[in-house]
Amino acid sequence: MKKTDVWIDPVSRGRVPSVLHANGIRINEYAKLYLDHPRCFSDPFSGSVRVVIVSLRELGFQTDATLNEILARVPSLGFRPCRPDMGLYLRLALSDQSKSRNAVLTGQHRSPDGAITVLSEPPEADDAFPKGLYLRNVEGTLWLRGYVCDAAYRWSPDDLFAVEEL
Repeated sequence: MKKTDVWIDPVSRGRVPSVLHANGIRINEYAKLYLDHPRCFSDPFSGSVRVVIVSLRELGFQTDATLNEILARVPSLGFRPCRPDMGLYLRLALSDQSKSRNAVLTGQHRSPDGAITVLSEPPEADDAFPKGLYLRNVEGTLWLRGYVCDAAYRWSPDDLFAVEEL
């Protein structure tokens, strides 16, 4: 379990591409769709948020778990899902993320090596729309990537998630 305080200095939706570019952060098309959703950046909060990076095992899951199972459990452990825009702020804050052991970016059908999934409520029920964001460091390049999955997809107990501390 790793705790980090993330400072949120609100970024407008229109400034996201330039902020990412200025910080050398790459994104995929799913992340663009997710960040362009009306739920993102709808709450112009400014201030510090305590974010905890935790494995599913540390959340009490000894076997694989679905997104809905994870979302249901975190409040009982003193956490809550992250704000929809937290992926951006967390990516900016975690510039020292460890490098992934492999450089594969797509098609794995599992959480990528070294990924930190930002746990948040999906903005849409549609399985074709991105459910959320995850962070990776691939060969020294920082990524903010969106992902899609259906309700049956299961993360493994060693997968990492970012949640907000209550």
